[in-house]
Amino acid sequence: MAAAGEDSDGNSLACENTPQRWSLKARLIASALILFHVTAVFWPPFTFASTVRDSSSPFADGVMSWLRPYASLMYLDHGYFFFAPDPGPSHLVQYKVEFADGRAPVEGVFPSLKDHQPRLMYHRHFMLAEALQNAFVPPEPPARPQLPANLTDSERRALEIEQKAVFAEQTAIWKHRREQYELLHKSIEDHLLAKHGGNKVTITRREHLLLAPADYLRMGQRLDLPETYINLPEANMSEVIRP
Repeated sequence: MAAAGEDSDGNSLACENTPQRWSLKARLIASALILFHVTAVFWPPFTFASTVRDSSSPFADGVMSWLRPYASLMYLDHGYFFFAPDPGPSHLVQYKVEFADGRAPVEGVFPSLKDHQPRLMYHRHFMLAEALQNAFVPPEPPARPQLPANLTDSERRALEIEQKAVFAEQTAIWKHRREQYELLHKSIEDHLLAKHGGNKVTITRREHLLLAPADYLRMGQRLDLPETYINLPEANMSEVIRP
């Protein structure tokens, strides 16, 4: 290591190998960027874990709305549910493209092992189908809560004010999520119409049920039986009749 000394004018010289220290401002900026990135890594799975069917955490959704542009750009918001210890059923999108000139309609489904190769192409279509399913929100807005009976006038007024605020928040969340679902739904429709040159397209979400071990053995050790697939309506999920 070179030692410190003086130049010809008597000025001191620093060691050549002395590391350059970051300024306090640079360290604060770097720390903030690292914290932001770590939060963007953590928040998508946290938001997913906070969502149960049609119910989600307003806190998680609110933070995710700020992080989503960066998380999407860095591909940090990919699906986690499929890789969980209990992945549950998988989902597909069935489509039918019709033509005004009388040609036979084009029907298909994605993801499809037959059509989507190599494996990465299949995975992208698989994630697209799961994204559409995860984004689904019933077209009906949340029901207005009913006040319990036997309330005094003051209690009723106070409860009405409280429930009105909660209902307004729930409605705003439902409206935002419904708009996001409709945009994704229309994007898939527009792509299929452009790809096949059709005039009308109908897409249907399908669910492939995950068989229990006993059902797997009872059904002849087949996982792709027709009865393991059900169509999901564009309505409340409670209306789905499962086998």
